[in-house]
Amino acid sequence: MDDLLDRTDAVGLADAIRAGEVSEAEVLDATMARIDERNPAMNAITTVVEPEPAANGRLRGVPFAIKDLHFAMRGTVATHGSRYFADAPVDDHDAEVVRRYRAAGLVLVGRSNSPELGLSTTTEPALFGPCANPLDPTRSAGGSSGGAASAVASGMLTVAHASDGGGSIRIPSSACGLFGLKPSRGRVSFGPDAGENWSGYSTTHVVSRTVRDSAVLLDLTSGLAVGDPYVAPTPDGSFEAAIAAPPPPLRIAVWDGSADGIELDAVARGALDVAVALCEELGHHIEEADLPIRRGMGGPQGVITSSSIAAMMARREAQCGRPPSENDLEPVARSLATRGATLTGPEYAQAILDSHLMGRRMGDYHASGIDLVLTPTLARVPPPLGELVATADDVAEWGARQGAYSPFCAMANATGQPAISVPLHRDERGLTVGSHFIAPYGAEALLLQLAAQLEQARPLWIGPSFSGG
Repeated sequence: MDDLLDRTDAVGLADAIRAGEVSEAEVLDATMARIDERNPAMNAITTVVEPEPAANGRLRGVPFAIKDLHFAMRGTVATHGSRYFADAPVDDHDAEVVRRYRAAGLVLVGRSNSPELGLSTTTEPALFGPCANPLDPTRSAGGSSGGAASAVASGMLTVAHASDGGGSIRIPSSACGLFGLKPSRGRVSFGPDAGENWSGYSTTHVVSRTVRDSAVLLDLTSGLAVGDPYVAPTPDGSFEAAIAAPPPPLRIAVWDGSADGIELDAVARGALDVAVALCEELGHHIEEADLPIRRGMGGPQGVITSSSIAAMMARREAQCGRPPSENDLEPVARSLATRGATLTGPEYAQAILDSHLMGRRMGDYHASGIDLVLTPTLARVPPPLGELVATADDVAEWGARQGAYSPFCAMANATGQPAISVPLHRDERGLTVGSHFIAPYGAEALLLQLAAQLEQARPLWIGPSFSGG
């Protein structure tokens, strides 16, 4: 059983169950034993639930966890990693995507750790404590889907739910050596509790060991739900079918950020160089990028995120009947909520217009003949735990630290484009930085095709890493 859990992905595990090689009960028992054994050191899973019988879907019997942020999961409390929400009412329904996970046959075993309100590139909430990176437990697992990535990289799960409002699927994937796809805006529903999150900057999907799992789960969860304000373009065929064929020769524009003052460590530089060399070896054309926009984390996203947090605080205050106390919120959430409450309608409307303009400019850039943009996912390896945590006195400086660590990811959130982090490079310590590809809006199939081609040329998954130290 250990070898099966260590060396296969979710699709392979479901196939083994279907073939009678192992039972659903055996897989669940082994998974819960791993969580009992490994989670105390990782702090990846914050809530464990009594699993319900699996539906007869494609991934029947595969254990799975939902990120503790935004999405309702029947019978649990969505704390959003915040003390202010710790005593919120128990969810009496599933979010649409959670319903689709259950219909796919996944067995929900709990919720995974998230920083407060998903606002950090590291997962170290005051409510639950820091989540460790299985590659080096003294380092960050990334954020905000750090719990999901830690659970998968440590071998507790084969795949886990994640979300991405500024890099939060791709950052932990890079930090923990996993594959992560941020879908296009509108690909996966946020219903029924919201039409969108962070004004369309946030999307949801999974972190995974393999490209195949990501493709299959995108097939199983994408598509319009009642009340959704928009939906991403319908692909030609399934995402799973797309990865069976290699992509055509691609024109890939490389951006290392040096002209904008971005500094890369040796591992990030290596991730870029390895990706360039491998893509050229596979027949793709590489050229220097001349992007019409640089970063997406500046003015528009700051306004949108602050406004969203302020609105979230207002909803919670109406629910619980009191404003947050001094100890209810960490410094970053408090700062953003305060700012958001002072922003005007015209400022918010302008931020939306600016974001949409960024998307159009990138659309024109791709229409000029550029198939993909390539960057490192992060500017350096995951830092030691504590380094990216803000105090009340350094929120502004914290923002600069976040930007220096993750200068590449947020652009795709501003524009709504799909993007992937692919684990092609690690250093002698086993630490990783992913290779980051951004595609035109709606072109997840192209990203998955390239990722599958890279995976075949250089197998991505080397087995789970776990250290109890």
